[in-house]
Amino acid sequence: MSPMSGMHNTIQRCVSLSRVVVRRLRRLPNGAATVLRAAAFWLAIVLPAVYFPLLFVEGPATTVAVSGLLVVHIVSVLVGSTHDPRR
Repeated sequence: MSPMSGMHNTIQRCVSLSRVVVRRLRRLPNGAATVLRAAAFWLAIVLPAVYFPLLFVEGPATTVAVSGLLVVHIVSVLVGSTHDPRR
């Protein structure tokens, strides 16, 4: 398996997971959905500060950690994209 096909599979899993999360988010009560969107919005802003420095650390555990954080970042961007911080 080439690195590109592995990355492609990871992206496909992220997209599928985010669709599931968004569908479930739509079924939540309005207040809970608002809080979850706000948390996802701010998490999407902060996460790059966490995983970017890890890119400079070597090791297999680092690769897994960065991959996991990247998946969480993608999902948080998609879930938090409708949050308006001015409200």
